[in-house]
Amino acid sequence: MEVVEVKGFEIQGLVLRTRNEIEMNPETANIPKHVEYVDSNLVINYQSGARAYSVYYNYESDVDGYFDVLMGSNEISSSNVALSSVSVLPGSYLKFESEGEFPAAVIAAWQSVWSYFTSSNCAHERAYTTDFEHYESASKVSVYIALK
Repeated sequence: MEVVEVKGFEIQGLVLRTRNEIEMNPETANIPKHVEYVDSNLVINYQSGARAYSVYYNYESDVDGYFDVLMGSNEISSSNVALSSVSVLPGSYLKFESEGEFPAAVIAAWQSVWSYFTSSNCAHERAYTTDFEHYESASKVSVYIALK
């Protein structure tokens, strides 16, 4: 993991409101169904350099509260449904990387995030503003956590 400076940018996509307690239970998890919904309704032109993102924002409180997640891209070629957009805020982010099969690589990245921020040697504080996943390839994801 490393601290990186992120310039603000816009992502368009489809929004889901949820919380970690819901997502930790395979019987109640909404994110996998939302991924399918996004994949069946949005076209992202990866050949042009566009990449997929999931942006976490509108946090109710902290890791235990509700939040919105917008799944989409910086370049949507077409959509079957109305899109929402969110601005990723500029600032310092802690970047966690993971490689492997999806969704296991994404889950592993988030486990690293939670492990770090609950550890006694954590040197950073989460801002709970905009966090995001950047799907860099079919097998690599980076999770960026906004810092105070």
